[in-house]
Amino acid sequence: MSTARREQRVRLATIAVGLATVVILAAARLAESQETKLPAWPMLGHDHAHSGRSEYSAGANSGTVKWKFRPHSDEHRFSIPAIGANGVIYIAGQEYDENTHTLSSHLYALNAGGTQLWALRTAGRLSAENEASPAVGNDGTIYATGIENINYGLPKKVYVYAVSASGVLLWESEIKGNSVSSPTLGNNGLIYVGTADTYGNGHLYAIEPNGAIRWTVETGDIAMSSPAIDNDGTIYVGSYGHIDFPKGANPSEEMLSRAFHEGWKMECDVYAIDSGGKMKWKFKTEGPVPSSPAIGVDGTIYVADMGDTEHPPAPENFYAIDRNGKLKWELTKDWGFYSPAIGSNGSIYLGFRDDSLTAHLYAMTPNGKIEWKFSDTGLGRVSWRPAIGADGTVFLGGDGLWAVTPNGTLKWKYDHFARSPVIGADGTVYATCGPNVELCAFGGPGH
Repeated sequence: MSTARREQRVRLATIAVGLATVVILAAARLAESQETKLPAWPMLGHDHAHSGRSEYSAGANSGTVKWKFRPHSDEHRFSIPAIGANGVIYIAGQEYDENTHTLSSHLYALNAGGTQLWALRTAGRLSAENEASPAVGNDGTIYATGIENINYGLPKKVYVYAVSASGVLLWESEIKGNSVSSPTLGNNGLIYVGTADTYGNGHLYAIEPNGAIRWTVETGDIAMSSPAIDNDGTIYVGSYGHIDFPKGANPSEEMLSRAFHEGWKMECDVYAIDSGGKMKWKFKTEGPVPSSPAIGVDGTIYVADMGDTEHPPAPENFYAIDRNGKLKWELTKDWGFYSPAIGSNGSIYLGFRDDSLTAHLYAMTPNGKIEWKFSDTGLGRVSWRPAIGADGTVFLGGDGLWAVTPNGTLKWKYDHFARSPVIGADGTVYATCGPNVELCAFGGPGH
């Protein structure tokens, strides 16, 4: 073989290797781009188990406020945000018009730089008791809940909305109740929401992607507790209270007043409901469950209550319940517990405040053993569940926003009010914060 021919073959082989490398890199970039097209923080508590655990690192986040967003009205409230594909942030807001003395509500979409992309008018959905988070499906559809006639003395109406990624209303479904939880999206494509009525009762709804109701189960008041879903499809939700009226009775304001005056017992429960809408079991708690359950990596259900509110003062309780509805262990203190976040290794991160309004964060093993404690007496209450980055940084909201390292030391803090934090794909942390109740983006170098 001639030297020229050998050199030609070497050149062709080099070109082939180069082309193969380009193909591999292009495939990797395509896979990466496809991954980023999935929602970064799809719903309340990040996922259907409400783990509060992001797959993205926030280790480089130094707590710098990058931008703030607020609507035109001076009087407004925001929900907890959700983060869709490519960093788009979805948040529900309520505004009060001082000229017309009316409330209006919108679902907002913002880009990663804080610029409003669109706003869709919805029902006056934000009640003081429950400022529900939207949820984002893998196909980009946004689901939100709303309450109409909050302040007008008219019968309240409750809705579930589906909205396209471009801000177009796809459908709305009216359901029974006068308050409603944040939606939870199941792996089966169904949307789950809980409701409450005037008389301490409620329903769990399973709704089809087209807005049709698949099934409903009667429960106690579960509007404060967004459903959590296990990998086997079991749905767990906590009750703020339930009164067992006499069989066949038609609940009314008069009967509710009689129940309280005669000391009828209000029962509070954690419900387990299978994927077909059948009640599996109920776990009785000492008091109302004001927040959503979280499911551990081993299937343990973690939930907090407010203690026996009928006989105050009473200690509050944090429960670990197994999949059969049996108590595994319990933490009882004169503290205000909130929903926990769950680490990838099963560790439980529980935020709370004590009587001195000191903020606390515990890291615990799945059997309830305390691994480390963090506390800050400089700021007061903890008011929301934590969020965890893939690097192990824990973010805790309340009268401040704390970033705590994986070993329990303070990394940084924001010295103003901050609600439940969520984490974006680039490590940016978003929370409603500050004296003007704005949506704030916290970042740092490279964010």
